[in-house]
Amino acid sequence: MQNITEPPQNILIIQQRQLGDVAVTTPVFEAVKKAFPQAKLTLLTELKCVPLIEKDPYLDEIITFPKDKSFLKQIAFYRNLKTKHFDVVADLQQLPRCQLATLFSGAKYRLSFAPRHAYRKFLYTHCAVPENTEEYTSFSKTRVLAPLGLVPEERKPQLYVTEEEKEKAREILFSLGITENTPFITLDATHKHPKRRWKYYKELVQAVLAEYQSFKFFVIRAPGEDEQVKHLLAIDPKHVCMPEKPLSLRGTMACMSFASFHIGNTSAPQHMALALNIPALIILSETASFWHYDPKNPPKGTARQVEVRLSDEAYQKYLHDLQAYQEGKKTDFVPEEYPLINCITVDKALEKFADLLSSPFYE
Repeated sequence: MQNITEPPQNILIIQQRQLGDVAVTTPVFEAVKKAFPQAKLTLLTELKCVPLIEKDPYLDEIITFPKDKSFLKQIAFYRNLKTKHFDVVADLQQLPRCQLATLFSGAKYRLSFAPRHAYRKFLYTHCAVPENTEEYTSFSKTRVLAPLGLVPEERKPQLYVTEEEKEKAREILFSLGITENTPFITLDATHKHPKRRWKYYKELVQAVLAEYQSFKFFVIRAPGEDEQVKHLLAIDPKHVCMPEKPLSLRGTMACMSFASFHIGNTSAPQHMALALNIPALIILSETASFWHYDPKNPPKGTARQVEVRLSDEAYQKYLHDLQAYQEGKKTDFVPEEYPLINCITVDKALEKFADLLSSPFYE
């Protein structure tokens, strides 16, 4: 498969969703724009993802998939893509709407991962890179653009917050008793999937505060998640706080940019923390390892992400209890109430947090 020798003038990157996926795509924007500063770079994504990257200096335009699902609206949208005259399209997700956008774009060069289904290979002109390798996701996504001559690097995500947004964040934090001299931890204790919620956040917060009295916790959540976190506020109102109403995505980013550390198990906030260079403790559920930044040659001063993983012993015990339950020998074990993530102990998380405290940044 030959490389593309024509300098691109109008490039479309397609990353439909989710917030975390869009965050880890940001190194692609930088790599492309630095390689081809004269080219117009456009991102196609969902509307909900726009606030995350609307201040990215490497993007010239952001367009969104239509929320209106009517057939005529959809057709009009895809037909309009061709009028934008993209010469290169990179599909980084291969969802059905991504593939339709690639097809209708009319671009001469259409790049992606090797298709999951061979019959879809006709959609792309360059698709030699396998998807979901053990490489960090940003690195893998950048490799899709290798036919343009790009050399992938181990770059972390990058998000941009304005000074005005930071000033508003200072006001929010100050109202909760957090000044610029207050070390605080953003805590993401929620997840839309019950099986990916760790049930020991209260115990972890109590253990951290008992060991490190100077810290405060700033609880973050999305609209509709108050029930998942309200019990945390009862731990210690002086050391655990959150805004009365959920912040906007950009408001959360701005507040997080001042944090000393981040703790959580939802992918979007952990990618946001890394992009803002905030050291993070990740309570790892069943997410694949290539979603986590662990570079071989990390740039000095880059925030570390320390993972709390399920031990082999805990995993084997879980399987043993599950089998006993299925055989009717352990009636107090209900799989829906004991997801794998809850086999991770507070002591293990506290041990990993101490490790992060001792070396929060790569040296």
